Amino acid sequence: MRQLITRNIDVALLPAEMERIQADGHIAIVIDVLRASTTIVAALANGATRVIPLSTVEAARARQAQEPDLLLCGERNAHPLPGFDLGNSPREYTRDMVDGKGLILTTTNGTRALEAAAKAKAYTIIVGAFTNSHAVVDFCKSSTRPIILVCAGCQGRFSLEDSLYAGALIAALGSDLQLTDAAQSCLALYEYWGPDRLAFLVANSQHGRRLSRQGYGEDIPVAMEIDVHAVVPIYQAGEIRI
Repeated sequence: MRQLITRNIDVALLPAEMERIQADGHIAIVIDVLRASTTIVAALANGATRVIPLSTVEAARARQAQEPDLLLCGERNAHPLPGFDLGNSPREYTRDMVDGKGLILTTTNGTRALEAAAKAKAYTIIVGAFTNSHAVVDFCKSSTRPIILVCAGCQGRFSLEDSLYAGALIAALGSDLQLTDAAQSCLALYEYWGPDRLAFLVANSQHGRRLSRQGYGEDIPVAMEIDVHAVVPIYQAGEIRI
């Protein structure tokens, strides 16, 4: 009889928690549903060659000065930055705009979550969104390594949308899982509401309402499209590629 392997799953509800988590040997899945991880998935699915995430505007401008062919992309407080080529709306990252191009991306929440996973020395760091969830699950199932889901949150606070996605991933990974309290909480949240109410919940989350007030409400249904891209962005040596 084949012996089942129990797999450890943890969730960092905020990037700051990664300072207290031993991530050596883990697959880290970085989640910023609204909007950085959705934008990264869209960019790479539409032909971008690489995405370079940087936590500060100054670092992003300095990198673009070194490599002028790179598109300068990002936001602060949801709004595009002056002089940048693109903001942080996944709707902007069409094939016409990004195919064959490298991007620099700096965002309020998502790029910091990527850096937190890297500092925790995760074995592999990937980017997850509802738009590529099936590909992420398949990637995780191809390995027996423990998993840490890193939620970006919103301005240092818990975010409903990232935790719901974490719960959806845990549910899709199946049985024989050893869950931490945070992972159990995300799974329970997802199972309580069920997949049919996800779009409604995310639109009415604190971050979703804020985006709508600021004029970016159309990004929310785009972020809630399920499995429209079969790509797994991998963050390695300071760059994200597929």
